[in-house]
Amino acid sequence: MIKKIFGNKAFFPLLILIVVGGFFIVNAFNYYKFPEITNIEPAVAYPGDLLIISGTHFGKTRNGAEVRIAGERPVTKSYKSWSDKTIEVLIPDDATSGMVTVTTRRGKSNGVLFSNREHIPVILKGPQKPGYPYIESVEPSSGAIGSLITIKGLNFSHDRGSSSVYFSTYALGDSVTTDNSINGMIKCSEIDYDYESWDEQLIKVYIPDGASSGNIKIKTDRGVSNALYYEVESSAGKKIFNSKMGVQVEYGVEVSNAVGNSKNGLNLWVPAVRVSPEQRNVETVAEPQPLWDDYLGLMRYHFSNLKSEEKYNILIKSWMECFSIETKINPQKVLTVYNEDRDLFKKYTMAEDLIPSDDERIIDASKKAVGRERNPFLKAEKIYNYVIDNMRYTAKSNGTDSVKNLGRGTGDSYTYAVIFTAMCRAVGIPSRPNSGILVYNNKQCTNHYWAEFYIEGFGWVPVDPVLGDGVRFGNFPTDSEIIPKDFYFGSMDNHHVTFTHGVVPVKKVDPQGKLSGKKSLYSMQSIYEESSGLSSYSSYWR
Repeated sequence: MIKKIFGNKAFFPLLILIVVGGFFIVNAFNYYKFPEITNIEPAVAYPGDLLIISGTHFGKTRNGAEVRIAGERPVTKSYKSWSDKTIEVLIPDDATSGMVTVTTRRGKSNGVLFSNREHIPVILKGPQKPGYPYIESVEPSSGAIGSLITIKGLNFSHDRGSSSVYFSTYALGDSVTTDNSINGMIKCSEIDYDYESWDEQLIKVYIPDGASSGNIKIKTDRGVSNALYYEVESSAGKKIFNSKMGVQVEYGVEVSNAVGNSKNGLNLWVPAVRVSPEQRNVETVAEPQPLWDDYLGLMRYHFSNLKSEEKYNILIKSWMECFSIETKINPQKVLTVYNEDRDLFKKYTMAEDLIPSDDERIIDASKKAVGRERNPFLKAEKIYNYVIDNMRYTAKSNGTDSVKNLGRGTGDSYTYAVIFTAMCRAVGIPSRPNSGILVYNNKQCTNHYWAEFYIEGFGWVPVDPVLGDGVRFGNFPTDSEIIPKDFYFGSMDNHHVTFTHGVVPVKKVDPQGKLSGKKSLYSMQSIYEESSGLSSYSSYWR
């Protein structure tokens, strides 16, 4: 048999064909092996540093092959050596952080991550510069909205003054914060009584409404601190911000016909557009400049020696981005007990001149509305429904006595908001009216009032009883899939521009000063104007 095989004339040509074919198959297999990177050294480096790439099948010479570092292609002179297993190349100046790959005629390799050291935050062991604030630690390491935390460090200053603590908020757009920036962050609020104590090395603050997991920073008159990551918890639900809309608002005050002695004076407290998670990137230009630019969100102006033949004007222009708010709350996870020692609770559950929560008629209506309900979220919802079911909207309310208007069953947005707020406070739910303008018909607006109530561990929940009652202004945008009564309890569109949260408690500058009240403005505050030495004058808030 063997003799027959070897004696066959076709055997040797076939054997030669097999050997040659095998040779070509082996070489082709080796030739078409893709390059493979096993390691890069260093994995973290600066542009211009030498990068050593180790692996296989790079080719003995470069011969048209190339390296890509985070998408950037090094120039020819950047290559220092090239072999089948090692490549040495200088990192391009424009390289950021990303994958390193090798591409040859055989194909493209796997990617290995490279990090540009310039883009990695440096963990400082002390202040960035002498005198700059420095955060060393935050305790506890996580907490919910409204939790009290302790920040330890250096150079916070003995008194807070104009210094502030900033938290990350729900990210939107391309906002980026760097070690020296507070853009896209929110600060603890004076009107929410977020600051508990402040000294050189220790700050106690409550986690502010709208805060999310991310960095905490401190800004003083010396600069911005390092960033320290903090985890914000939320068991009851979350807030979602959508539908950004750019808004420009122009407003001001004109004073004329002043009659008085030569030492007369006039203080005006003009609200500024609020900065909040739903109102961001606010830019304001004021002419003239205010004497105080931020007193609980108000600007203080002072004119002296006013003359009857002259007019005194204040003009303010603000640009901002307004977002809609949607809250997703699980009532079963809402905390039913408040921190009653906190000033926020005390302030926003007490009766005020404009919020008659201690009136027996308000108390009776509140008890009737909530019944035996104990959950604060569900109690607020029952009060909201009660107001809508028992009130009828009128553009011109019969005075500002909200209790009488509740008895009449009619009122404007001011009445709706104040009644809702007073009823919530009467049953122990922190609540406050919001005031500002409602934008409609593209460039038209109307002064408007709505409200919000506070949930422990979650924050403020928006409510607009008038829009929830189905009232519309002009061609105010509507969605056929949205039921107004359901939407405006817990959610808010991006057509609301807020000037004040609650009634701003302004204090008199001159104990002998005369106060001038204002009605139906775009803000709610205890004092608008305070004059001295003037027997009469005219003012127009527009």
